[in-house]
Amino acid sequence: MEFNNKIFLQIDWSDFRYAMDDIGKTIYTFPVHIRILIGVTILFILIVFVLLGIILSSRIYKTKRQNKRVELQNIFQPILKELLFNDEQDPSQLKSSFSKDDLHIPFHRFTLLEELIHLHENFTGETAERLEKIYAALDFEIDSREKLKSKRWYIIAKGMKELAIMNVRTSYTEISKFINSKNDILRMETRIALMKLSDKEPLAFLTKETEPLSDWDSANIYNMLTKMPEHIIPDFSHWLNSTNKDVVLFCIQMIGRFRQRESVGRLLLLLDNKDDRIKIAVIKALRELNSNEGEDILLKLFPLVNNVIQNEILKTLEVIGSEKSISFLEKIIQQPIEDYPTSIQAIRTMLTINKSGESYIARIFEQSGPQLRLMIQHARDRRL
Repeated sequence: MEFNNKIFLQIDWSDFRYAMDDIGKTIYTFPVHIRILIGVTILFILIVFVLLGIILSSRIYKTKRQNKRVELQNIFQPILKELLFNDEQDPSQLKSSFSKDDLHIPFHRFTLLEELIHLHENFTGETAERLEKIYAALDFEIDSREKLKSKRWYIIAKGMKELAIMNVRTSYTEISKFINSKNDILRMETRIALMKLSDKEPLAFLTKETEPLSDWDSANIYNMLTKMPEHIIPDFSHWLNSTNKDVVLFCIQMIGRFRQRESVGRLLLLLDNKDDRIKIAVIKALRELNSNEGEDILLKLFPLVNNVIQNEILKTLEVIGSEKSISFLEKIIQQPIEDYPTSIQAIRTMLTINKSGESYIARIFEQSGPQLRLMIQHARDRRL
């Protein structure tokens, strides 16, 4: 140490200062653009070193946390295994199975909660119920409820997901406050959580729904409904008068998917709706329900709507149509071709519902020009 101090004291720092002054004077003699370039280069090098330090620090920090997480998981797993599968375990002694650090240090609690959530997602029945009891006994319910008070949407979503997975039904009202959040993902998580926590009315939130329902939202809700007992599936016609058009559209689709034929009358009334999306959804639902009651109304509606809706009407008539539709289809086939998909679908519908449809189309084929013949060949080919 003394040797290093002697060397330090023997250095003539004035020489260093004069050397720096010489370098500064030399640089000053350079043209302005060269000096600017040198300054930018030095600044860039400094930034690179700062970023390198930040990246290395972050990498080291994350590695340490990951190692600590693995270490904690190795500690928690045997304890949880004992709590889950040992019937002699005293429930009142749950907390004593873990150290104070595990229950009070935030990172330890976070890791333990993640382990509980992970296990619950892989178990059902009695084991899942035991996990829920452990979750409540360790006061994780309080932690999850606190997340609902956060100003960050992803923390709120995480909290409601935890409450839903752990079946905390008392949190239903708190979670329902986010049903009309401006954040799309938070709204989606809210709907999923409410459906999981509801005993009898999984779609009660639709009454309060004012925000749009995307196709992805509808798909998620439908997917959850398919996993529920049949007696829990609601009567979707209850929301057909909703002021939210997306809710109405979704319910029309669900009436068709779940074959709720008792709602056909309500569906037919919606064919007067000005929204083309709703008209198309109703026509598709009538097709799924195989509802013959809609045939006359669809025939009257056909000339009043655009080509897209006309094509959907013809597809539905292919399923529900009867002899009433034959003369109507003949007119479409014989008139000049204005829209190819509509004309092709009219031929297909004729071939399906008319017993003598094939001979009728064959006769037209013989009398028609090359354009109509090509269209008839296309309609006959069910691969297209």
